[in-house]
Amino acid sequence: MSKLSKKFSGEEKTVAKNYGALVILQGLNYLLPLLIIPFLERQLGLEKFGLVMLAQYLMVFCVVSTDFGFNLTATREIALIKEQKGDYSIIYFKVFWARMILLVLVFLILMAVVFSFERFSQNWAVYLLSYGVVIGQAIFPVWFFQGIEKMRLITIINVIAKVIFTVLLFLFITKPGDFLNVPIFNSIGFITAGVISFIMSLKHVSWRWPDFDGTKNFYKESFLVFSSNIASQVSVAANGLILGFFAGDAVVGVYSAFEKLILAAKNMYVPIYQAIYPYMSRKELKEKRTMMSKLIPIIAGIGILGYAIIYFLGDWVIELLYKDQRIIDNISLFKVLGLIAVFSGLSMLFNVLYAPARKLFKYRMQIMIMAAIFNLVFSFIFVPIYGLKATVLVATITELFLLFLAVLYYKKDLKTYA
Repeated sequence: MSKLSKKFSGEEKTVAKNYGALVILQGLNYLLPLLIIPFLERQLGLEKFGLVMLAQYLMVFCVVSTDFGFNLTATREIALIKEQKGDYSIIYFKVFWARMILLVLVFLILMAVVFSFERFSQNWAVYLLSYGVVIGQAIFPVWFFQGIEKMRLITIINVIAKVIFTVLLFLFITKPGDFLNVPIFNSIGFITAGVISFIMSLKHVSWRWPDFDGTKNFYKESFLVFSSNIASQVSVAANGLILGFFAGDAVVGVYSAFEKLILAAKNMYVPIYQAIYPYMSRKELKEKRTMMSKLIPIIAGIGILGYAIIYFLGDWVIELLYKDQRIIDNISLFKVLGLIAVFSGLSMLFNVLYAPARKLFKYRMQIMIMAAIFNLVFSFIFVPIYGLKATVLVATITELFLLFLAVLYYKKDLKTYA
C-alpha cells in the first residue's frame, strides 16, 4: 500500500479517496432501488406505485430549479478558492441564500401547477408531501463538500438518510392505502441529511446575511447551467410525466420499474465524474484533453459491460424483482432502455465533466436544449398513439442523440483551440 501511495501526487490521492467514498455511496444507490422499487410495486400495487413515481418525476424539475446550476458553477469556484487557500464564506452564502429564495418561489409555482390541473389536484397531497425532498436537497451543500474534496463526509450522511428512508418504508408500507407515507418518509430522509450536512459545513465558513453584489457573472454562468439541467431533465423526467398524462398511473408504474433500474446503471458514472471534476477544473487545457483521451475508452468499456449484463440477465432480474405480469410482459422494452447505459456514460463525459471544467456552459446549454426539444417533439407525437413503447424508444434515441451532439461539440472545441 505504501508503494502504491508513493506513485500518486497529493491531488491524485484526494481524487482516489473521494472516488472511493463515492463508489460506496453509488453502490448503495444500486442496491436500494433493487430493494425499494420492487417492494413498493408489491405493497402498493402498480397504480399507486405509478402515482408515487409520477410525483417523483415532478420533483426532479423542482430540485433542478432550486439548484440553479450551482452544482457545477459553485463547485468549480470552491475548488479554485481551495487551491488559493481563500475564504469560502462569500460564495457559500451567495449560493445558500439564493437557494432559499428559489425554494420558496419553486414551491409557489408547484402549488399553482398542482391545483391548476385535475390530473394533479386529485392527488395533491402526494405532490406537496414530496416537496420535502426538494427542501432537503436545497439545504444539502453537496457542491461545497465536492469543491473542498471531502466526499467521504457526504457519503456517511447520505448513507444515514437512505437507511432511515429504507427502514421506515419496510416497517410502515404494508398496503396500497399507505402510499402517502412514501413521500413523507423520503422527505424525512432527505431533510435529515440536509440539516446534518448544513451544520457540518458551517465549521468551514463564517455566517453572512444575503449579499448578491459583485457576482453577476457567477449567476449568469449558473443560469446557463440551470437551463442546461432543466433541459436535460426534460429528457428524463418529462418522459414519465407525458406517459402519465396519456396512459395513466399503471403504465407509469411499468415504465418506472424499468427506468429506475436503468437510472441506477446510468449513475455508475457519477462517482468518476464527481471525484475528477474539481481536479480537472484546476488543470490546463492540454491536461484536460489528456485526461479525456484516457477516460473515453474506459467509460465506453464500462458502458458495454453494463449493457451486456442488462441484456443477458434482464429476464432473470425483472422476473425476480417484480410480480406484476404487466411488467414481466414488457421485458424486451427493458433491454432496449438498457442501451442508455452505453450512450449516457459517454455523453456525460463531455456534458458533466469536460464542458463544465472548461466553462463551456453555453455549449452545454445548446446540447441539452436541442435534446430536450427532440425528446418533447417525438414524445408528444408518438406517446399518445403507442404509449409505453414510444416512451422507451424516444428515451433511448434521445440519449443517442445527446451522445452525437456531445461528440460534435467536443470535436468543435478541439479544432477551435488546437
